[in-house]
Amino acid sequence: MNILVVDDDHINAKMLTKRLLKRGFEVDTVFCGKDCIQFVEENPTKLDLILLDIMMPDLSGLEVLDEIRKDFSTMDLPIIMVTAKGEASDVVDAMKKGANDYIQKPVNMDIAEARIKTHLSMKKLNAESIIKKELETANAMIVTYNHEINNPLTIAMGMLRRCMMKGEMDGLEKVDVALNRIADIVKKIDKISEQTTVQKDSYTKDSQMIKLK
Repeated sequence: MNILVVDDDHINAKMLTKRLLKRGFEVDTVFCGKDCIQFVEENPTKLDLILLDIMMPDLSGLEVLDEIRKDFSTMDLPIIMVTAKGEASDVVDAMKKGANDYIQKPVNMDIAEARIKTHLSMKKLNAESIIKKELETANAMIVTYNHEINNPLTIAMGMLRRCMMKGEMDGLEKVDVALNRIADIVKKIDKISEQTTVQKDSYTKDSQMIKLK
């Protein structure tokens, strides 16, 4: 798991980085708020968590937090504020702005590791939940295609074979109706991609299908 340490105090930053490395984390370090924002912008998928100092000279941790939260939710990129004693009001502001947690200086590494692992675990569970929902939706889409399209397609193919075998054209009207039905279903399914949510119905005991409007 990759952690970004952000602290304008080079000694503190390097010490914290060294301790995290010893505990098995991958660590990058920057020494000001602007570099933090730039690092996040250039590595949007690399980071798993940020340890962000509140008091910094160029941009404060609160300002950096504000900027990052424009693009990343608390589950997308957990941020733990690192605070000095006497910054209680800043901690409250940070939590309101979307900080996941905070630790105090001097950093107790056992506490820091426990909180880091807690938020990384929550992030992983959230990602797994999203993947599960996406797979369920994809499976429901497949079931929908199979159910909605298979019936008219079977009718169309059956009537075409009959017409070809007997040399009759009477069944072509039913073929046309069935094919138009398929085209209509495809259009409805295509519209699902434009929706932010989908509704599902039970299809069998173990599967669902998408509601077509």
